[in-house]
Amino acid sequence: MKKVSLGIAGLGTVAQGVLEIIANNRALIAQRTGIEFTVARVASRRPKPEVALAGAQFSTQLSDLYEDPEVDVVLELIGGETVAYAFMQAVVAAGKPLVTANKAVIAAHGNTLLSLRPDAAVRFEAAVAGAIPIIQAIQQGLVANRFEYVVGIINGTCNYILTAMQAQGAAFADALQTAQALGYAEADPTFDIEGIDAAHKLAILLSLAFDRPFNFDDVYVEGISEVTSADIEYADQLGYKIKHLGIARRTDQGLEARVHPTLVPKSQLLASVNDVLNAVLVKSDAAGATLYCGPGAGGAATASAVMADVVALASQESTPRYRPEAAQSELQMVPIESVQSAYYLRIPAQDQPGVFASVAKALSQHGISIEAAIQKEAQGGQALVDIVFLTQMTRELEMTAALAQVQNMPEVGGPLSRIRLETLD
Repeated sequence: MKKVSLGIAGLGTVAQGVLEIIANNRALIAQRTGIEFTVARVASRRPKPEVALAGAQFSTQLSDLYEDPEVDVVLELIGGETVAYAFMQAVVAAGKPLVTANKAVIAAHGNTLLSLRPDAAVRFEAAVAGAIPIIQAIQQGLVANRFEYVVGIINGTCNYILTAMQAQGAAFADALQTAQALGYAEADPTFDIEGIDAAHKLAILLSLAFDRPFNFDDVYVEGISEVTSADIEYADQLGYKIKHLGIARRTDQGLEARVHPTLVPKSQLLASVNDVLNAVLVKSDAAGATLYCGPGAGGAATASAVMADVVALASQESTPRYRPEAAQSELQMVPIESVQSAYYLRIPAQDQPGVFASVAKALSQHGISIEAAIQKEAQGGQALVDIVFLTQMTRELEMTAALAQVQNMPEVGGPLSRIRLETLD
């Protein structure tokens, strides 16, 4: 029986999940892999006496993990960026295999980290979509394929909020407050609700699927804070659900990478992925469309992905290793202004004859064709009523110009709502 000792940085929920898996499933893992895992050291800023360390030594010094010759594999589970990145560099420089769940560091600094040593052994399955083995699928299961797109619900907080708005008719602020009370959203939820977390994950998927260096700046980002319960209701009437998607797609112009709220047809499987679940839809030339769904966050789910990487490193699996210097994609990134999409538009306007026609004419002047429309009647003395359009495919640049013109019309009041639409055919 091969014996492998782990060093764990951090004592948060993911680290505790790893400790629990090892305590509960050590014999099962050994039976399946021929490897017996133990935890030699745990390092964190402060001890947590209530957490069982599986016999490991505790330290407040992160350096103890990579300096200890008894530690075979180091797990970075402290989160954040600055301290974590410095620690990960030291681990790689020391020649220790590294497993991380840190999407921010990989998205922003992965190229440098993986180039520190030619034999750098770094795995990061847990950085994207929790328990879902999407990185393994792209690098192994689908490695012979040319990818058309990778599209996913990759932030559980956003998905929970949008699900609550859909199911309960809740306002965004109320759904967010509930998510915070349940522990699905942080006290400061900006990282999640403004799309930054999902953009980090998409930057990683973009690199792996389309052979590019990691570059967070390649991703266009919008959050969900401007989505209203009215938008949810209108989308439902038109046969769609609103999901917060990360989209990486190959087009004739190049590569698109964008994170934003999106109308998805109810018939599409992604539309049925609710609450805190994540899902990633991959379309490739040989395998076609494949869907991967499961828990996208949480200590146990993320720890499961961490342990998959640990086993792979300990088994010395001959898996494709991402090499920034070999990422030679000839595809250029498409700026958001040049992206083509269908759109959902909600335009608050005065309830007067001819307003609908005036708005439609303004859109038409910019080459925008209407696919479907809803015009509400005023009730109870309302000054403004919503005009809702679904458009045909339109370039972002023309849509932005058209909406600027519509917003300046005297009959239009209040902010307009624009949400892109994806059929994922």
